[in-house]
Amino acid sequence: MPHTAPCPQPEAGTLLRVIALQQALEDVATQSDFLAWTTGPLQAVLPHASMACGVLRTDREGVVLRRVLQQGWPPGYFDALTLEGGRFRSPVIGRWALQRKPQIVRAQDTASLGDTRWHEVFHDMGLHNMAAHGVLDHSSRSASYFCLSRMEDAPGEQTEALLRLLTPHMALALQRVLLAEDMGEDHRPAWLQRLTERERLVLHWMCQGKTNWEIARICGRSEHTIKNQVESVRQKLRVNNRTQACAMASGVDLITQ
Repeated sequence: MPHTAPCPQPEAGTLLRVIALQQALEDVATQSDFLAWTTGPLQAVLPHASMACGVLRTDREGVVLRRVLQQGWPPGYFDALTLEGGRFRSPVIGRWALQRKPQIVRAQDTASLGDTRWHEVFHDMGLHNMAAHGVLDHSSRSASYFCLSRMEDAPGEQTEALLRLLTPHMALALQRVLLAEDMGEDHRPAWLQRLTERERLVLHWMCQGKTNWEIARICGRSEHTIKNQVESVRQKLRVNNRTQACAMASGVDLITQ
């Protein structure tokens, strides 16, 4: 049988920093804590300028982003790559879903991934040297996914090894943070309590697939007012677009809460 070279292991000093990173994640309780961890301690081990992570769902038709947190990620990236019906196009996520291993993408590799639109957005928005990995939940349909980009050094096998070590701990911290945010003292989603009654109604009709013009007609308000309320909902829910807002509201009774 041909001999396969083992994946290089991090040096002893790096391993100690990884252990410290894992321990620091145990104290992460909020989104702010988590983002501070990614831009502070994580930077010392995996230097990067942009980070995006969140929860996604995969099926035969593609990927749907359920929640997204980002730090230094270019504005408009997710809107530019979200398709009709809420599917998100990313050959990197697609390849990860098939291989279930860390994905390393250097700037010169993007064209070979076979998605011209993604390749153009990736370069137009100044992304480069990307490394990504995720963890599936028990249903094998949802996953916690993490992506670092604009890395100082071209990622390689060492980066892959570090992601294998860190990602399971990052996934646990992310899930804990999101759950804590979504559950208020009365066990209603915390984000729901941030919306006014009118914003909840607007979100309800957004989830029914209504346009701003249609919601304006239903609610008896101007289209400009509805547009402003949609933007307010997006900001309060800390999402990037209508599709992600509706994904968050899935299964929530918005009108009678």
